[in-house]
Amino acid sequence: MTPLALTLLVVSLVVGAALCAAGIYLRVPRMAMLRGALLLIFIIFLLRLAYWQLLQGDYWQQMSVYNHLRWVRSPAPRGLIVDRQGYPLATNKPALSVWLVSGEVPRDDWDTLLERLVAIGLFPDLKAARAQLEYCHRFPGYQPVRIGSRLTLEIVSRLEEELAFLPGVYLKIEPIRHYPGASTAAHIVGYLREINAEELAAHANAGYRLGDLFGKAGLEREFESELRGMEGGEQVEVDARGRVLRTLSTKPSVPGETITLTLDVAIQRAAEQGLHGHRGAAVVLDPANGDILALASAPAYDLNVLSGKVSRQMLAWLHGSQMPEINRATRGRYPPGSVFKIVTAAAALEAGEVQPNTYYYCDGVYHGIHCWKRSGHGALSLTEAIAHSCNVAFMKQAEAVGIARLSAMGRRFGFGATTGIDVLRESQGTVPDPEWAKAHGQHWRVGDTLQTGIGQSALEVTPLQSARLIAAIANGGKLVHPRLVRSVGDRQYPATEPELIGLKPETVRRITRGLRAVVGEGTARQLDPALRIAGKTGTAQNPGGEDHAWFVGYAPAHAPRVAVAVLVEHGGHGGAMAAPIVESIIRAALQPTNR
Repeated sequence: MTPLALTLLVVSLVVGAALCAAGIYLRVPRMAMLRGALLLIFIIFLLRLAYWQLLQGDYWQQMSVYNHLRWVRSPAPRGLIVDRQGYPLATNKPALSVWLVSGEVPRDDWDTLLERLVAIGLFPDLKAARAQLEYCHRFPGYQPVRIGSRLTLEIVSRLEEELAFLPGVYLKIEPIRHYPGASTAAHIVGYLREINAEELAAHANAGYRLGDLFGKAGLEREFESELRGMEGGEQVEVDARGRVLRTLSTKPSVPGETITLTLDVAIQRAAEQGLHGHRGAAVVLDPANGDILALASAPAYDLNVLSGKVSRQMLAWLHGSQMPEINRATRGRYPPGSVFKIVTAAAALEAGEVQPNTYYYCDGVYHGIHCWKRSGHGALSLTEAIAHSCNVAFMKQAEAVGIARLSAMGRRFGFGATTGIDVLRESQGTVPDPEWAKAHGQHWRVGDTLQTGIGQSALEVTPLQSARLIAAIANGGKLVHPRLVRSVGDRQYPATEPELIGLKPETVRRITRGLRAVVGEGTARQLDPALRIAGKTGTAQNPGGEDHAWFVGYAPAHAPRVAVAVLVEHGGHGGAMAAPIVESIIRAALQPTNR
């Protein structure tokens, strides 16, 4: 009986009882009194029934339809993420999931059902099963709720065997997110997890519900609305207990949009293989337009694992000292070491402090700061100073130029500011100067200028910024704007025109000559001459441990097609550790292997 009908009955009984009491008081015959009371109750019921049927008939008809018709959602296949050749980095595959319709489970059967699901292996124990039950009870009884996905073949087999004894439990084929390369481009692609309360509140008007998947990192997060698509569903008829009787209509879902990247998977894999076993980053740019051909951060993680149930061991590793979730390519900040000597040389050449006949004498120390070669390099031209990465030569250049012009040149090459990459979070780094020192309660000294000239002091750069630096030399003095996304669906994301740094052609020519000499006769002479690489090694002092290893380079030197920056944390000498990784990346870029 509904609350409204019960209220009406109680009111009628009260009125009847009052009439009977009045009749007894007035000494009315009992039969007449009873007839009057019954007649009055009948009239009350008749009037109320007429009110419901005639005046509120349409309302109750709508409520009746609502009570026996339900809309069951069907999530859309998520949009693909592919590289420049169409190779999938994120796709979908059909998989069996197990769903529960709580309204179909008799109240007395819950304990038995949970015990069976634990025995099958869907839940580790009864505590976990009951927690899932509480979660299911947040939804209407007719609505299916996913209680298991990415099931093993053993669990699927056992579920199919016992399905007849599992009321309200269904197996359903649905598209689930799949990352074919597992950890390939993990920090770019990102991953999915169930939406949390905060995200649900922020996207309350977008149709999200508890249990929906939501992008948590990378492109999956940045393009959540485009990748999600439009859900479909079925209108079904249910009985009083919420059990589905038949399907009345179906609305197909609309898949999400495809995101096409500038990445080349073959080059990306070469970068990741080169970094395997190390902590560090690699960035590969097209020096002509800034397209990102590869962007790797190590260590990486398996996106398929993060999209499922994450073990305690995996969580401990993710939040441990390795810090794999940090994208070191865009957010890692490191002293650039000798890579910054390219900037110092450019500042000295632009200021006229280096002439064609200028030579530097290195005896191994300058103002108490040692060259990496303690015995000294002797007399060096600018080309030889770049080739052999002489600290003394570049400290003398920094002293002659001064910190104001040196730091200004660093900013012209894009240091100290974000690159403007379209979708990834990044750090801006630090280009120190006297104003910076004052703001940090420090006093700028001559030694700080000398240290800055060789890439130390408080300098901090990202690998992406360093890739822009070497790309600017490769393309003749233009600062590119990194681009990662080429298109989303039918919408194109055109490359931004590079900006002129304003270097004299002679400045670029003389630096280029030195970078070629690095590989021909200098600190990276072990690299394959057939690849025609030009570049610069870097060994950055690290107060927290062993030096960081750098190498930035481009190839072919006479007609550059790729510009590369590699950073290996605690890798020691750049020529020994980072340069061979760059060589393997350039080899893959210039001679692509089969996927």
